[in-house]
Amino acid sequence: MKKLILILVTLIFTTNVNAHDTKNINFDLKKQCTKKKSALKWVSKNKNTKGGELIKFQSYTGFDQRTVLIGGHKNNPIEIIGYLQLPKGSDKVPIVIWTHSSGGPGEYAWNDFVYHGTKNLLEAGIGVMYVDNFCHRGARDTWRDQSKVPLINGAIDAIMAYKLLQSHPRSNGKFGTTGHSRGGNNSLFLADVKFTSLFLEGTRGFDAILPEAAECKLAGFFDKPELTSNTKLLYVHGAADDYTLPNHCENYVKKIKSKPGKVEIDLKKGWYHGFHYSQKPKRYQAMTVHNCPAFFVDNDGFVVGNEWPDMVLTKHKLFPSMDAFYEAAQVEPKKLWKKTFKILKKEKCLKRGATVGGDHMNEYMPQFINFFKENLL
Repeated sequence: MKKLILILVTLIFTTNVNAHDTKNINFDLKKQCTKKKSALKWVSKNKNTKGGELIKFQSYTGFDQRTVLIGGHKNNPIEIIGYLQLPKGSDKVPIVIWTHSSGGPGEYAWNDFVYHGTKNLLEAGIGVMYVDNFCHRGARDTWRDQSKVPLINGAIDAIMAYKLLQSHPRSNGKFGTTGHSRGGNNSLFLADVKFTSLFLEGTRGFDAILPEAAECKLAGFFDKPELTSNTKLLYVHGAADDYTLPNHCENYVKKIKSKPGKVEIDLKKGWYHGFHYSQKPKRYQAMTVHNCPAFFVDNDGFVVGNEWPDMVLTKHKLFPSMDAFYEAAQVEPKKLWKKTFKILKKEKCLKRGATVGGDHMNEYMPQFINFFKENLL
């Protein structure tokens, strides 16, 4: 009986210590996220997340993988903010680079899973860096309107953070990355050697990559994906997700060329988008692209098939040629991204309405943490 009481007391104490009531957090994204101020500044001062290091680093704004392949992103440099949290002590440690969803960098403040996931990684001896992909690009979120920030930029920011952290005095040279939704897309971009080799030497990249709930039909992934040589990839998606459809990502991940045992797919039966958001599934007026034409690129970054060129050049006469299209993409990537979405709006393939939420944080957390422990420690 005494043993049972001790266990109950321990459980109550642990629950109180780990409590993170986001409802009581005084965070206003409109005030904390501007072109001149990253939301991570607030995160760095909050009592739950203070103690880390705000790091400014140079990144770039690109349009898609084609502009990165030809170096067009370098025409648009931008300063980005990251927030690095490291385990106590002075030992060299691996680091997980975390990129946010379409909900924006505010999720580093309100998202229980991000909070507890970070705490668990730190306790395991793994550092975590949050990256703000939106504020300095003039956006707070994109879930209502995906035309605000070109998709490729979260991946560009993450790989530039990787390059920066390679020389950090406490980095042991091993890196992981993760993210949900847009963050999942970033992770999948970072898994392809054709992308990472443009920034890093050779075929090596992140050691452990865990994308969640990405959008794999319209993202502009390589049609023939190939995993970086040192990487273990675990792809997780809710099988009931009606925001970013799981079958597209399942088919894409299965195509990734890799060594045996390096890629794993886990579709969670009955789970929706935002399955670890600690809220009941709820309908939101989120922008979806299910009815739009698929967009994949060849090894040179050109779109596969004629549907997109015909739509952009012939039907809507946006540019006289694809060469002219990509010349514009190198100069004003954000402006062209918006123009492309106006075409999709005219095509009436953009819709609104998706189910977001789930209370699977505690169920999923051990898998999440163990993946990084097994592949980074």
